[in-house]
Amino acid sequence: MRRVLALSCGVPALTLLIQMGAWPIAAQDDVDRGKRTFSEAGCVMCHGPSARGGDGPSLVPMARDFPDFIRVVREGIGEMPGQAEEEVTDEQIERVYEFIVRLSQPSGER
Repeated sequence: MRRVLALSCGVPALTLLIQMGAWPIAAQDDVDRGKRTFSEAGCVMCHGPSARGGDGPSLVPMARDFPDFIRVVREGIGEMPGQAEEEVTDEQIERVYEFIVRLSQPSGER
């Protein structure tokens, strides 16, 4: 009986966590700040206004976890130069990540 009860509680909770993804849902204000930073930091010049590519690759859907994303932003990759903390803070990078993750969701901006 305990096993049935544990499964009946655990499976829906696990399903919900899987559906939510590994990154918590960001507040809309944080997503808006991320969109603004994405534009102001010049990301749009290569990745386009909706992060779906241009001269640079599409970032949607987001395929990196946050630690990998911040590493790429800081160190650069391919033709993308790294960004120093004086140019963009870790908090701003986190907001940009939240913006891209939101775009990656089915209800994200198109």
